[in-house]
Amino acid sequence: MALEQIFFLSQILAAIAVVASLLFVGFELRHGTRATRAQIHQNITLGWLSVGPMIADNSRVFAAGIAADETAFKAMPNEEKLAFLAIAFAFFKHYENMYEQQKEGFIRAEDWEAWARHMFMYWRMPGVQVWWRYRGAAFAPDFRRFLETSPQPPLTTTVEIFGNLGPVRDGDGGAATTCP
Repeated sequence: MALEQIFFLSQILAAIAVVASLLFVGFELRHGTRATRAQIHQNITLGWLSVGPMIADNSRVFAAGIAADETAFKAMPNEEKLAFLAIAFAFFKHYENMYEQQKEGFIRAEDWEAWARHMFMYWRMPGVQVWWRYRGAAFAPDFRRFLETSPQPPLTTTVEIFGNLGPVRDGDGGAATTCP
């Protein structure tokens, strides 16, 4: 075998090695992206699970808060206003985080669509609108624009669902009341 043939053979082997290493790197990147998405999905679920108990522990305040117009909100005791403000803030910070992850491509479009529909269900509630006027500036400008300018999907709000369910007993087993 001539020196020139050995040189060409080594070039071919080097090219094959480069292609193989690029395929390996591509496989590792794809695997890493899938792992990152799975971790973000897990973090989103844990985030929601941390907001859920706040709502459950303050269900009466949260139900009153989301249904409140400006007058009803002002009439709420300060402790209830504070609880509602904190829960709504945590709730929408959770959504803001998801919005940012979605923009970065870490949340699949169909997953984001489901969460966005959930978010807009709450966004449309009168008490959330009151809260937003007081606390909306605490969110990233891009997220604020998204909430304030996106077309609203046709959804039943939780307040409407409460009304359709009729009387609800309070957590202490007291008399039935109609939810707002």
